[in-house]
Amino acid sequence: MPAMANADQPPVTTSIFWAHVRITRPWNVLMVVVAMVLILKAWITPSVIVDFNATDKINFTIAAAVMGLLAAGGNVINDYFDIAEDAINKPRRALVGRVISRRKTMAFHYVLSGLASMGSVWLSWRVGSLLPLLWCAIIGILLSGYSPWFKRRFLRGNLIIALTVGQLPFWALLSIIPCGHWGQFLSTTPGMGLATYAILSAYLTFVREITKDVQDETGDRAAAYDTLAVRWGKERTTKLLHQLHIGGWALLLAAAWAALCVLPVQWEVGLFLFPFLGTHIQLSRGIIESVSAWQKLTLAGGLMFLAALIW
Repeated sequence: MPAMANADQPPVTTSIFWAHVRITRPWNVLMVVVAMVLILKAWITPSVIVDFNATDKINFTIAAAVMGLLAAGGNVINDYFDIAEDAINKPRRALVGRVISRRKTMAFHYVLSGLASMGSVWLSWRVGSLLPLLWCAIIGILLSGYSPWFKRRFLRGNLIIALTVGQLPFWALLSIIPCGHWGQFLSTTPGMGLATYAILSAYLTFVREITKDVQDETGDRAAAYDTLAVRWGKERTTKLLHQLHIGGWALLLAAAWAALCVLPVQWEVGLFLFPFLGTHIQLSRGIIESVSAWQKLTLAGGLMFLAALIW
C-alpha cells in the first residue's frame, strides 16, 4: 500500500489543531481573500457606475468569507481523497489518516462547506437574487468533486481549478453590481481590466496545474488519476508546457502593453512579467520542481500589480 511506503517519515506536525489548520491550506485561502480585496479596490470601485456604500461593504465581506470557506473546504476534502497520492508525493505533509482521522476530516469539510452555504444564503437574501446561492453551490460541488471524480478524468480537473480561479473577479463583482449592469461595467476601463485579469488568472492556473501533474506523476499514477502526465508521460507533457508558456507570453505581453497604454503604470508591469521570465528559464533548464513555484510567483505578481494600481 503506498501509504506504508513512507510511514517512517514523521508528519510536519503532530498537533491535531495545527493539522486542521494546515489541511485548509491557510496561505492559499488568504490569497483568495486578498485577491478579492485587491480586485475590489483596483477594478470595481474605480468604475464610474459603482457607488460603494455601507451595504456593499457588508455584501462584499460576506462574499469574501464565502469564497474563503469554499476554498478551505475544497482543500480539506481533497486531502481526504488524496491519501495514497500524498503518501508518495509529499509524505511529511500527508496528515489525513495519520494525525487527523478520515472521519474528522470529512466532518471538518462539512462544517466549512455548511458555513459557506449559509453565507451564500445570507448574501442571496441581501441582494435579492438566488444567483449567489446557485453560484456557491456550483463552485462547492466542483471543488468537492475534484479529487474523487474530475481528476480521474482527462483534463477535467485542470479545467475546473482554472475555472474556480478565473471566476473569482466576477464573484467579487456579483456582490456589488447586479448582473443586469455587468455589460455597462465591463465596457469601462476598470471592467475590461477585471475581465483581462480573470482570463490571465485562469490561463496561468491551468498551466500551473499541468506543471503540478508532471511533478506528481508517480503518486497520481498510483492513485489511478488520468492526468496529462499519466496518460502522455512526463516528456510529452513537458513539451506541451513549453507551448503553453509561449501562449502565456503572448497573453501577458498583450496585457502589459494595454496596461501601459490605458493605466497610470510603467515599471509595475514587471511585477508579473519578471516572475514569468523566471518560470520560462526554469522550464527551459528542465528544473520542473521549481517551475510551479515561479508560476505561483507570477500569480502573486499579478496581485502586487493590483496593489500598485491602488497605491
